[in-house]
Amino acid sequence: MDLLRRVMAPWRAGRAAEAERYIRDWHEACLFVVAGCLQGLRDPQLPRSDIGVVLDNVDRGLFRVRDAGSGAQEALRRRAPELGVRIRRSTEAIVELRNETARFLIRAQGPTPPYLQKQSDPTGQPEAYQRALQEVGQAALVRSRAVERDLGQLWADLQPLIAQLAAPSAHR
Repeated sequence: MDLLRRVMAPWRAGRAAEAERYIRDWHEACLFVVAGCLQGLRDPQLPRSDIGVVLDNVDRGLFRVRDAGSGAQEALRRRAPELGVRIRRSTEAIVELRNETARFLIRAQGPTPPYLQKQSDPTGQPEAYQRALQEVGQAALVRSRAVERDLGQLWADLQPLIAQLAAPSAHR
């Protein structure tokens, strides 16, 4: 039995380190996506420029959220299944925030995106921005605050598990 423990110890240590990395990467990617969405929601000049840059960055962050979240959920399946469920729910909320942000940015551009307009000072843009803010922007800002709050609470709840994964005694 002692031989089996010695043989399994490096494998368990590697699995624990991988689980910790997935959880940390997932959280970092979530913060990145939320920050990108907030940039899109709070900058009134952004719809007048290329919204594709912001949305592309957010989407790249979503790939990281998906990949790391999948690994984190797998690692938590036996250790703390309720935290894995919360990671999945937070990930879903972040995807919904991204979708609301995209809807807002598209509507805020107005009926004709600025890059297709012939004049340099588009008319109707401020009205489109205000209308988009009322229709979907405010709800997205409320969601962003809820997502930030939930992420903060989940991160705090994950700390004891992360400390356990990082502890050498956790691998025995």
